[in-house]
Amino acid sequence: MKKTADITVDYLGLKLCSPIVPSASPLSQEIEALVEMENCGAGAVVLRSLFEDPWEPSLPTPAAYFEEIARAKQHVKIPIIASLSATSESGWRTLAGQIADAGADALELNIYHPRLSRYVPSSLAEQTYIDTVKAVTHAVRIPVSVKLPPFFTNLAFLVRELRLAGASGIVLFNRFYQPDLDLLAMAPSYTLRLSTSAENRLPLRSLPLLYQQSEMDLAASTGIRSGADILKMILSGASITQVCAILLQRGIPWLKTLEQELRHWMDTCNISSLKKARGILSRRMMEDPGQIEREEYRKALQGYAQIDIPSWRDEVPLHIDSELKN
Repeated sequence: MKKTADITVDYLGLKLCSPIVPSASPLSQEIEALVEMENCGAGAVVLRSLFEDPWEPSLPTPAAYFEEIARAKQHVKIPIIASLSATSESGWRTLAGQIADAGADALELNIYHPRLSRYVPSSLAEQTYIDTVKAVTHAVRIPVSVKLPPFFTNLAFLVRELRLAGASGIVLFNRFYQPDLDLLAMAPSYTLRLSTSAENRLPLRSLPLLYQQSEMDLAASTGIRSGADILKMILSGASITQVCAILLQRGIPWLKTLEQELRHWMDTCNISSLKKARGILSRRMMEDPGQIEREEYRKALQGYAQIDIPSWRDEVPLHIDSELKN
């Protein structure tokens, strides 16, 4: 009889029955939804974010958020990871402490500090993240992870500094919602666009490099929509994967499908344990880490030879082609 694959993982010092973790979203605001997530196999759940400066009535107040944590701990056994987005150092410290007191098993920092001023150096933007982590980890004893955007000059250095500041994990990546332009209204359009599988190439690129240089747990986020995506992230160095868009589209029960697909690919690839498989496809670090980037760039360029690219003349509409000939 074939032994069942082991999909248990460790994350932030917590024992998880699965690497599939619903990320912060409106789905987690009801106790019934949390219970359903647990019943459908979620390894943990990240609650929707608590904002220090909520901008609409539907967002929870601090008191309501702390109550959500307490109720969640009463109704489910899987770890509850709170999410916090504050705007001031006192807000980070105070709210983080109250979240820990409410019973959260861990805390994810949803730091959003875009710097577009020509007078603010990039080093100051990075220091904001480091100072925030220091303030929070000094205020709480529960493990803290940081959800980062991908746009840093040297992500590996920042991750190292965040570990020294007290962070236990990193979430790759925070997905910023770039507005489109409505030409008829002559104004920005803020329509929410859910992530696609194509976007998971971003964490898939950074995970292997950080895994070789970091001693922290890594969580993959953005565009993870299948069991194959999940296994790729684990093999690249992720401890867990966070899912959101696919659950918003398919419903919470789709967690079962993701687990079935994950187990299928583990069987196909002859992988018996995710803990043992973590990071086995990460890049071997070289004396000069930049050499990896250069080699991968060269390999990507070589891929052009494998693409059947038609001549641009074949793509030109007939009436334009006639004008060109004249």
